[in-house]
Amino acid sequence: TPNFGYASDDSNSLYSVFGSVNYSFQSKYLLSATLRRDTSSRFIGDNKSDTFPSLSAGWVISEEDFFNNDGVVNRLKLKGSWGQLGNQTIPGNNPTRNISSLSLSQANYAFNGDDALTTGAILSSVGNPDLKWETSTSVNAGFELGLFDNALNFSFEYFKLTTNDLISQDNSLISTTAIDASAPFVNLGSVENTGFDVSLGYQKQTESGFSYGIEGNISSYDNEVTELVSAFQSGSSAFRGGAVTRTQVGQPISSFFGREVTGFDDEGRFTYRDVDGNGTINDDDRTFIGSPHPDFTYGLNLNFAYKNFDVSAFFQGSQGNDIYNYTKVFTDFPTFFNGNRSTRVLDSWTPDNTDATLPALGNAIVNNEADPNSYFVEDGSYLRLKNLQIGYNLPESILEKTGMKGVRFYVQASNLFTITGYNGVDPEVQPIFNSDGSTDNLTVGVDFGSYPIARIFTLGTNLKF
Repeated sequence: TPNFGYASDDSNSLYSVFGSVNYSFQSKYLLSATLRRDTSSRFIGDNKSDTFPSLSAGWVISEEDFFNNDGVVNRLKLKGSWGQLGNQTIPGNNPTRNISSLSLSQANYAFNGDDALTTGAILSSVGNPDLKWETSTSVNAGFELGLFDNALNFSFEYFKLTTNDLISQDNSLISTTAIDASAPFVNLGSVENTGFDVSLGYQKQTESGFSYGIEGNISSYDNEVTELVSAFQSGSSAFRGGAVTRTQVGQPISSFFGREVTGFDDEGRFTYRDVDGNGTINDDDRTFIGSPHPDFTYGLNLNFAYKNFDVSAFFQGSQGNDIYNYTKVFTDFPTFFNGNRSTRVLDSWTPDNTDATLPALGNAIVNNEADPNSYFVEDGSYLRLKNLQIGYNLPESILEKTGMKGVRFYVQASNLFTITGYNGVDPEVQPIFNSDGSTDNLTVGVDFGSYPIARIFTLGTNLKF
């Protein structure tokens, strides 16, 4: 009788050594340098260790003798930095090795002609011994301004972030004999993000005791894949009709890919753009139909205070990003018999309603209309009041009698409202996860269905003794 042993190793270790040097001269010339050496058990051989340096510098021009601090501009600082950072964060602790697991359903074996079956092991995760550190190199340059006695503050920063040896799973390397094994992690390629951050804030307190502050920020970036180990990489295939995203050199990572709907034919079915111009619509006519990356994101902080009352609010939003609303497959098309339907089906094509939203109603999906196409791509822009808080501090006259240093009562509301044209449950789409629990970086911006975001109300008290 064969003897079977079972062993596992769910641990990993990270060993780091780093040193830093900081220099400041008269608070106007600033310099900082860091050098670190990281070693991870998740890699093997020469790939286990890598070195990551960084350098930053600043010049506070407003501290110079020639600068007139009594003018409109009270503070001026120039700053810049360059640095590298490594990433070895992977859900699996042994991504370089093939992992096998016991399986009652797929790995039963008979030995010596015996009818009794013995449970064996099956390949559950494919390893990659060549896997190495992912490295991000960032370049930043900008300035800070303080105006009108530093009541108004403005900052601008340009950045370029290049990620080389991007770590992700490569489903194309799974053999047909691997059955349900998870794909190996590979150094997929390089991605470049170039953009800027801008912030503007103003604080004011009046003689009457009323104070207020307004601070806003905008961030924008362009994302482009610059290098790839293959012609393209598809995102998750766990969708009807296959993957809805494609990562390809020259395009943003995780771009939506499918047929472009152009209208309806005489029978009320979707028509698609003939991309290659050969007169036939097939998979070769799929094209890029949207991007999950926004034109810009923004935030706005407001705060007001008068005597013992204070109010603060935080707004957050995104503009110009697309969302692939996959949930429409189940609400707008006959995917399930007697399933729930969206009211959008009331605007289906009929001979009297040719300017419709949806194709003609039926009992089956026709003409690949549930496969990846532009009907599912929606504008995901939104503005959300993330947090609102109103507070009241007990006056000193009462505190003196209680012996307390401070008592504050407050009421708070989170996610109070959202302004959006998106038809899904929540425009802040949750990430798609791989079978091993890792985030699927190649399937971004796809609404696979999620719970509505919670609106939370809180009553509280802060006490200081």
